[in-house]
Amino acid sequence: MNYHSMMKEYKDVDLETKVVGNNKHNFVKLVLEDILKNLKSLSFCIDQDKPDLKIKSKNFSQILSGIMILQTSLDFENGEPIASNLFNLYEYCRKEVISNYTQNKIDGINSSISVIDDILDGWKQIN
Repeated sequence: MNYHSMMKEYKDVDLETKVVGNNKHNFVKLVLEDILKNLKSLSFCIDQDKPDLKIKSKNFSQILSGIMILQTSLDFENGEPIASNLFNLYEYCRKEVISNYTQNKIDGINSSISVIDDILDGWKQIN
């Protein structure tokens, strides 16, 4: 087994350890925390004179994946109007991240940090 496949397996096991055994509430909390961490890292990366393109790209893709997970986990049948409001907030963040990523700006990313941080704070208070 080469180094890269070992690292991939390690990362997969770490993620599986975090997810397995967690209820949906804790899973959403983990996704929100991961998005927040990646938003902060992406903002920092873009703000550098010579950003690390590999880290920038990884943060970008993980943010979008996390947002997609959150959007698809919403229960529109039983959770209205909160589900629609959350969907719209996630969509705002998704659009801001894409726009700022392509333009090497951080205003919308920093705004998204605030939005996700507020959602995460509220989510922590639910349980």
